[in-house]
Amino acid sequence: MVSSGEAQLASRGKKRKHGKKRKHEMEDNDDSVVEGARPKEIQGEKDVEQMTKSVEPEDRISQLPDHVIHHILSLLRNVKDAIRTRSLSTRWRTVWFSYAALVFYEQKFVAGIGPEDDGDKEKMFRQHVADSLLTYTEKNLQIHKFLLHMTSFDLTDAPLVDNWLTGAKAQGIKELDLHIGFKDNKRYTLPEVVFISETLTGLRLSGCILKSWSEIMLPRLQKLYLRKIHLVAHNFTSLISSCPSIEDLRLIQCSGLKFLFMCHSSLSRVEIHNCNQLKEVCIFAPNLETFWFCGKKLTPCKVSLEHCKSLKKLTIDHPQVSRDLLSDNKLYKFPVLEKLDLCISDKMKSILIAGRCLQRIVLKGCKKLSYGQVVAPKLASFELKGENMPYFDFSPFCLTDAKLSLQSKTGRSDVGLGLGKKLWFSVEPFLSKFNREGFKLIMHSSKHIIIHEDLSSIKYPPLHDLNFEIIQSSACVKDILNGLLRTLHPESVSIVSSSDSKFAESVCEMIKIKDEDPVCCNYNTSKNKCWRHFLNDVKFEVEDLEDMLYVGASEDESTSTFYVWLHLSYLAPSEITNLKLSWNSPEPDVVEA
Repeated sequence: MVSSGEAQLASRGKKRKHGKKRKHEMEDNDDSVVEGARPKEIQGEKDVEQMTKSVEPEDRISQLPDHVIHHILSLLRNVKDAIRTRSLSTRWRTVWFSYAALVFYEQKFVAGIGPEDDGDKEKMFRQHVADSLLTYTEKNLQIHKFLLHMTSFDLTDAPLVDNWLTGAKAQGIKELDLHIGFKDNKRYTLPEVVFISETLTGLRLSGCILKSWSEIMLPRLQKLYLRKIHLVAHNFTSLISSCPSIEDLRLIQCSGLKFLFMCHSSLSRVEIHNCNQLKEVCIFAPNLETFWFCGKKLTPCKVSLEHCKSLKKLTIDHPQVSRDLLSDNKLYKFPVLEKLDLCISDKMKSILIAGRCLQRIVLKGCKKLSYGQVVAPKLASFELKGENMPYFDFSPFCLTDAKLSLQSKTGRSDVGLGLGKKLWFSVEPFLSKFNREGFKLIMHSSKHIIIHEDLSSIKYPPLHDLNFEIIQSSACVKDILNGLLRTLHPESVSIVSSSDSKFAESVCEMIKIKDEDPVCCNYNTSKNKCWRHFLNDVKFEVEDLEDMLYVGASEDESTSTFYVWLHLSYLAPSEITNLKLSWNSPEPDVVEA
């Protein structure tokens, strides 16, 4: 049985074919015509020459200063993209050679060596790094970025790595990304040459040892990322105080520090992730705009940001720190705070959040939270992740989008065809606040997606792992749906709309298979390809109840229950468009050499 949505899509397909035919007929005609142009505007050779000159593009990209081109290259995702820019112009190709990003991943290098290549692969990698650096030092070319991820490090390699770093520094290196693997706590000790540089602006270190050096001079360093490094308090303090231009500091899984005190006027971003020996963090940074703290739940820590008046984005992924922040009402100390992301403590039953500049709030946990009051006149986005839905009083209510990720405590045992689910009673009052024209609701589980064109008549589906996303802009529907199709590979997509609406047609047009071999993202690896590469087939589900029961019988119990519920719950004037999707398994990712 062919649904109305399928018939509409077939009609549109005929129109497109007819349009393509007319286009080919026009291309076969010798007289080319500019669309929208009057006859007198396309007659005469002089007029054509003038038009050509008026639209001839100017090569402004070749006129950019060298430092601007270098900055553009530094923003590209990888070295291959930077290499491709050589084709833009002759000057761009010349400038590219003065910008070098030397990237060495030992794991990828070794994986790219075929079985026919005999010899020590680790030795071949070391020779490859040495030869590449020698090429640049002999030609005296600047090295913008030097990235070395070495997995098979042995202490006998230390002099070799020292020489590489010394050579890179001699070429005016600006960014250093050094990841040295270690076994049995035998780590690479960083040489002093790394910490004396007039050109270094970015430093990322992982798995190394920081010694106490008599002289540290990094006047231009702006970004410092330390990962899996044992930090000694006085060494770390000396390092930070020797970086007057530092703006971005990130500590990830570092040990040793119990107390972190920093006073720095140039800091604009600080992130601390899983440094679980920390007991207290105190930051005095008047220009700090972003702070992110993530710690072990059972490890207590005190965080003080009282003098950070410029803070705009605050993320606390630690329930005890979040509780201290809210219970003492410290949010008022951040007058320009725009985004707040908190992990709520299990002990908190009610919260108060107030901020005149708050635009987005994200709350996670909320196991025992039953009431929340939000006073934020500019709040537009709200997100909640947890096991239950507290009652929230927004003053005023001005949300334009919301996301609820709720996991039922009891799982599938309390899910049936009835509408009396306890969780739904707590969610429905929140959804009713959006019962205005223009809002759309997307419900999704691991297998099914339901899209509502409006929020006037919503039923709770027999699915236990439900998430809700409410948006106001129709354009956001496609963005959210793209993300869900990529991550979930669901069995069905259902659209609940009015009979005279074209909303369902637009969603179907987006999902349906357009090409046998889509070329939307072939440049990525298989794990990064979009959902179109794995979509095998799209079918319109039947609308007759008997046929629905027959189709459902071939599915598992939960899918069959869902199909029947869908048919019984939404009656005229609502119209249901149901698409059944089948997927191919993604191919294993291929590591490039």
